[in-house]
Amino acid sequence: MSKSNFNNFSFVMFGRIISSGLQALFYLIFAAMLDPSSYGNLSYIIAIAGTFSIISRFGLNQTVTIYQAKQESILSNNLNVLSVITTVTASLILLFFNIYAALLCLSMSLFIMNIHNFMGLKKYKKYMFVDILKGILIITLPIIFYFIFEIPGIVLGMSISYLVCSLNFLKLLSLRQNNFKNFGINPKILLHNFGVDLSIHAPKFVDKLIVFPILGYSMTGIYQLNMQILFGLEMLPIALHSFLLSEESSEKKQTKIIFLAIVISILIAVSSIFIAPFFIEELFPKYSEGIFSLQILLISIIPLTINSILNAKLQAKNSTLVGFSAILRIGSLLLFLGLLGNFYDLLGLSLAVLISISLTTIFLLIIFFKPKN
Repeated sequence: MSKSNFNNFSFVMFGRIISSGLQALFYLIFAAMLDPSSYGNLSYIIAIAGTFSIISRFGLNQTVTIYQAKQESILSNNLNVLSVITTVTASLILLFFNIYAALLCLSMSLFIMNIHNFMGLKKYKKYMFVDILKGILIITLPIIFYFIFEIPGIVLGMSISYLVCSLNFLKLLSLRQNNFKNFGINPKILLHNFGVDLSIHAPKFVDKLIVFPILGYSMTGIYQLNMQILFGLEMLPIALHSFLLSEESSEKKQTKIIFLAIVISILIAVSSIFIAPFFIEELFPKYSEGIFSLQILLISIIPLTINSILNAKLQAKNSTLVGFSAILRIGSLLLFLGLLGNFYDLLGLSLAVLISISLTTIFLLIIFFKPKN
């Protein structure tokens, strides 16, 4: 591994660790401050905003990383402008349901487009600084606004945090470079990049839309705390995918980094399973009912890491099959959440998450080793 490659990945990984750690701390702080029912209510609002954000950007964040890495500046600008149009439209629709969720949807999408542009342009140090700044703001502003506006204030604070860290993205936009008549992207590729984005991010949001009607706010709150712990540990797969997507698109192989990431994911999973009971009982005794289900859930970090590697490699080769992983991931997740959640409550929810991720890994391995992807 060259020193340059190691430094670049270190920037991405360090930014992810700090940002994800602070965001996980944000959720942990409010889990401690709120009762499970109120925490479930907050999670439900964020879930609506996140779901609208994912759908509105339609994988444009994944696609712009690839084409920025290929130095297709005009095409990349078209993708950025299109993302603003679709995101604003989605936010206007969401205004009729919840004004705070609408603002969070808009700000979240702009931020994600910003950091994906950084990745494609290989501005790894800027990526790190912006990601860390977002983490710092999201741990401070929502707490301040909570004491003024309560739960809506938390969402407002999150929105402002994302918006502040999206300013550079607005500078990237150029209306003069647009040429939508010659868009130049195979719709199938765009669709499958959307599928990858959906499979990575949608499970963080759409599950609450199913869990709440089945088990109510209180169980949703406990389940959300467990998921937030997993998301905090998921910083490795997310950083790995972002880094590999840019590097693989430039036809640069990173075999040693991949091997190291898999080993680390196994160590993280094993150590977290042993630490989880002490962590919950000491800091979140109101959520102790979910300890065993959390331990089951933490196994997911291993297949998540493998998925991030396979997704990046397949996307870089413009796979027209990789997007189907989203259908499998989301479809199986919602199916098993409904079935197992009804019968086994929190344990069933964790098993549903683990099964859906593992099925996705099997699917990605199958298409990766096919002669044509």
